[in-house]
Amino acid sequence: MSKKIELIEAASRVILKSGVHSLTLKAVAIEAEVSKGGLLYHYASKDDLIKAMNMHVIGQFRDLIEDELKEGMSYHQAYLRATLRSLREINYINISTSMLAAISNNRDILQLWREEYEVINDKLTKENYPREHTLMVHAICDGIWFSNLFNMPHIGAQDAERLVTYMLDVLEAA
Repeated sequence: MSKKIELIEAASRVILKSGVHSLTLKAVAIEAEVSKGGLLYHYASKDDLIKAMNMHVIGQFRDLIEDELKEGMSYHQAYLRATLRSLREINYINISTSMLAAISNNRDILQLWREEYEVINDKLTKENYPREHTLMVHAICDGIWFSNLFNMPHIGAQDAERLVTYMLDVLEAA
């Protein structure tokens, strides 16, 4: 694992252990067992670190979608399946903590997510599904992600699986 990824994961652990308000470069350096100078070598500021946290998670999610597309699925199907896989395969702590850090420290960093959603929406709208299906895919995936992000129990793992399976069946019948 690269030092940059280790620092991202250390930042996530700081947030998880002590709350997003405790995210400081000093706390991350201590958690990562590096000097503050060593941390600053990789990330010049807390904003740079938070941006890297979010970019890392976005990249991991893109990779999951690409893996599904290689299996011959439509983008709608790949997005649904990647959402489920993200709960199991991406360190979900990193997803939650990266977004919470952006929300709490610098909302401008959320622009990364807005841009990613634009890319996703563009790819979804280019496919030949009814608009209602695209909206349902968005709602299901966002509901699953945000339910987990805020640790709300209303969409647990089994219900997420049920929702995705249902929507995959709907798409298959379209």
